[in-house]
Amino acid sequence: MKFLLFMVFSFGLMNFSFGNLYMICFLLMFFLILNVNLIFNFWVEIYSIFSIDFYSFYLILLSIWLIGIMLMIKMNKMMMILIMSLLVILFLSFSVFNFLLFYFLFEVSLIPIFLMIMFDGYTFERIEAVMYMFFFTLISSMPFLIILLDFYQFFNTLMFYMLDYLKFKMWKVSFIIMMLVFFVKLPLFIFHIWLPKAHVEAPVYGSMILAGVLLKLGGYGMLRMVQFFYLNLMEVMMYYISIGLISGVVLSFLCMIQIDMKMLVAYSSVVHMSMLVASLSTMSKIGLVGSYLMMIGHGLCSSGLFYLVNLSYKRMGSRLMFMNKGLINLNSTLSMWWFLMCMGNFSAPISLSLLGEIFMLMSLISLDLFLMIYLMIMCFLSVAYSLYLFSFTQHGNMNFMNFSFLSISVKEFMIIFIHWFPLNTLIFGMNLFMI
Repeated sequence: MKFLLFMVFSFGLMNFSFGNLYMICFLLMFFLILNVNLIFNFWVEIYSIFSIDFYSFYLILLSIWLIGIMLMIKMNKMMMILIMSLLVILFLSFSVFNFLLFYFLFEVSLIPIFLMIMFDGYTFERIEAVMYMFFFTLISSMPFLIILLDFYQFFNTLMFYMLDYLKFKMWKVSFIIMMLVFFVKLPLFIFHIWLPKAHVEAPVYGSMILAGVLLKLGGYGMLRMVQFFYLNLMEVMMYYISIGLISGVVLSFLCMIQIDMKMLVAYSSVVHMSMLVASLSTMSKIGLVGSYLMMIGHGLCSSGLFYLVNLSYKRMGSRLMFMNKGLINLNSTLSMWWFLMCMGNFSAPISLSLLGEIFMLMSLISLDLFLMIYLMIMCFLSVAYSLYLFSFTQHGNMNFMNFSFLSISVKEFMIIFIHWFPLNTLIFGMNLFMI
């Protein structure tokens, strides 16, 4: 509660003309939450609706970290209020221990991102993009609410710790419908149409928060479902793993034909999330920890890549790779950051995503050796499209429009560094992530 009030009362800082003070407050809160919870060893207050446990703790930290970075980007006061309200919603979503309240906050998180794209999007297609996003999420979540209310009528509780105690097995169709809302949010192949559209039309901070934190809401919801309804998941486990891996392979091939940089990064997010679904569906402890690490690593990496794409777009006026060529001749330091973030995207050492991916591979291969074929294709293609993005944009003949390329400021380099640093140093503190 003290941290929630900290966030709400910091709205008053918007009177200042600079957002950096705001960002400092959030990074201060990040370290306060980290210290409080590490000292008290992941306290959980089970008598209240709002609590923090292992699964929610690092996702709350990720939300605060990324939104602290976003406040360094120049934006108007309305966008700042939307980002702040989104942080409060995310903080509550990850710390609420009641399924109905979680559903409510899960849906309310759509409103700020909806307004961000509508008011600060790039083209007229943003209306179509937000409609896709809104209706995909809304239509899939209505049956979830109906089943949830029915569930409450039967058991008279929707608290997480009571559901964990019940070890309840529901009707198979109800379980599949309940999981559908998280598959749309992640999103899986078939339900993924809204994500590239929303990313392409969203402003840079909209894309950063969408890829960095909002997709993790789907992963977190699925993680909770695995925790409580594992008896149901055992029946449909192999179907979910098959869907996850096949969609990962199909979308990896789709990444290889993209010519829009933002679209490529958006599709690569969906590939990572598909692998995460397959890993969570194994229900092994190593699979859960691997998925959790991938969520945090992917949040930092994809947010940084979207920011890098935006740096090129602001200077060139285009996101097409044909227009953004030979950038290494203009700013070799920026090219180094492009390379480091692309390395993070295909889980190269020593990024946090590497360990997450190793754990996910171990959980899937230990279940069935045949799955290695899909995993090999996905791992190879993730390297291929990440290097395709890097080599196509940084090498080759320079475009004549590049001569008006403005220099990169220290603040812009700082934002990229703040993404990259935790991504590659958290691997040295792996004892923090072990259950």
